[in-house]
Amino acid sequence: MALLNRARMLVLAGVTAAAVVAPVSPVAPSPSAAAAPAPQVVAGATPSAAVATKTRKKRTSRSARSFAVRSARVMSTGRSLVGVPYRYGGTTPRGFDCSGFTSYVYRRAGVKLPHSATAQMYKSRRISRSSARKGDLVFFRSGGRAYHVGIYAGKNRVLHSPRPGQRVHTARIWTRNVTFGRVL
Repeated sequence: MALLNRARMLVLAGVTAAAVVAPVSPVAPSPSAAAAPAPQVVAGATPSAAVATKTRKKRTSRSARSFAVRSARVMSTGRSLVGVPYRYGGTTPRGFDCSGFTSYVYRRAGVKLPHSATAQMYKSRRISRSSARKGDLVFFRSGGRAYHVGIYAGKNRVLHSPRPGQRVHTARIWTRNVTFGRVL
């Protein structure tokens, strides 16, 4: 505490010392105090920010954490629906079409999507193939519209509800004419 007060006085007095590295007291520090990093005085800093420690934890941005949590929820929800049959216009676990599947899965992650592959494409932010992460949307395109949509599962694979007679499953991306989108 005495060191902190001395550091504040130095900063308030306008002293341009590089750092205070040793306590002022001649008494040896206790074993518990020896484990803590030595405080430093930053020249020209405000009194509240004058003392800093060397050990700082690297912060992850809030958006990166949010994306990771939501994409994990999207992937776990999508995988839990593997085997559900295709149903034209379907939006429930009784049966899905492609855009109904993606809108259902994303709704469970807190994101509302329209029920149309093209509308979902225009609502998402386009990203490059190299930037695509698990949980992003994959749009299969013809001209200016999307004729199919699925969820990117990594390693050039898509989780989707493909067509009548088939069930929700993971498949290889079969064409180069795709666009990736992110809405998380």
